[in-house]
Amino acid sequence: MRKKVFAAGVWTLVLLCVPGYAQTPEGSGGKLALIIPNLYGPGGLTLPNLTHFAHFDSAFQANFLPFNTALASQLSSLPLPSPASGFTYTLDKSLGTYSRSAQSFGPILAERAETLGKDKFYFGFSYQRFRFDTIDGLDLHQVPVVFGHLIVPNPSNPEALKDIITSSNGVDIHVGQFTTFFTYGLADRVDVSVAIPFVSASLAATADATIQRIGTANDLTIHAFPNAPGDGSKKKFAGSGTASGIGDVLVRLKANVAKSESAGFALGIDLRAPTGDEYNFLGSGSVGVKPFAALSFRSGRVAPHFNAAYQWNGKTVLAGDVLSGRKDSLPNQFFWVGGVDIGVTKFFTIAGDVLGQHVQDAQRVVRSSYTAVNNVVYPQISFKKGSLQETNGALGFKVNAKGNLLVSFNVLFKLNDDGLRGRVTPLIGLSYTF
Repeated sequence: MRKKVFAAGVWTLVLLCVPGYAQTPEGSGGKLALIIPNLYGPGGLTLPNLTHFAHFDSAFQANFLPFNTALASQLSSLPLPSPASGFTYTLDKSLGTYSRSAQSFGPILAERAETLGKDKFYFGFSYQRFRFDTIDGLDLHQVPVVFGHLIVPNPSNPEALKDIITSSNGVDIHVGQFTTFFTYGLADRVDVSVAIPFVSASLAATADATIQRIGTANDLTIHAFPNAPGDGSKKKFAGSGTASGIGDVLVRLKANVAKSESAGFALGIDLRAPTGDEYNFLGSGSVGVKPFAALSFRSGRVAPHFNAAYQWNGKTVLAGDVLSGRKDSLPNQFFWVGGVDIGVTKFFTIAGDVLGQHVQDAQRVVRSSYTAVNNVVYPQISFKKGSLQETNGALGFKVNAKGNLLVSFNVLFKLNDDGLRGRVTPLIGLSYTF
């Protein structure tokens, strides 16, 4: 029977590894990561003009990479539901049988020190929906951008170089993550787990651009958007697309190295494979290695737990240049979790956590300003490198619906503004232990 269950789990994982279909977004080369850099056209923001090269440039388009890097960092560290089973078993050597070793069903996004038990199987599904609303506290739907006129030698009309283009931009990013996870007890104190996410991603970018005719107010024909109404000073740009397919596969090995009646300590390591299409934001595009430690306690129905981990990331085009294919390293990250799960009844457990994530040498978005030659100040954004600290809270519950079947529900919510963030992320899951 167990061999059949194992085979069924393996076949499910194989089927989920089949690449998904990616919808082609218009004007972006068919890839979501190219929507922002191609938002104003492949050559940037250029206006038709017979007298000079009317090309405008900005930090938003020239340095769009921080958006891709921030999203890639998120994709490399999206909180997966713990592959640790809600049911853990300890071998009673005197009887030669296994018995439940914990009264609660454990945390949802954190890891506990207990292992599954030799030859036990754990199989589950979960779904999370991420909507990213802010980046470093800046509303992604209100990103101010200023395009300055490219300086050209010996211009026929020097006053034309004083003109700028201001734009209010919006970026809407959604990521849905359906995860299948499978855990097997290699030994009484050693588990191996596999988590395979199937990801659906969508990105939409809009820009409401306005020509500020600072030097050409007396001649509206020098700088004007083609096919634009009125005096040609306003135009809206837009690009969008969706994609779906396999995400980055995670393999975990965990060993309980110390345990007592009331406490346990485990060490483990996560290996992340770049199986997701990074150009469509289905994966990070980089290898990841994350050793971790898990400490947990038991006092009746109350079980506090603490986790710490450090993740090394490899190179990906999302941290380099998606246009040229140049790769760079994703920022390394330190993770910590502290929380408690409480077995309220025999069939119901609540779990709460605080999750921290320190990202080293990340690309940060900074509010700044642009002062035009007429001394009018316009808001814009700029970028700098610096570490950031993301802090989230999580609250959820597990219900023992029948037999060894568990139903989980969790809500992840942000506690600060650093990084690329969503306000609330719900999770629902099912799992079964054999």
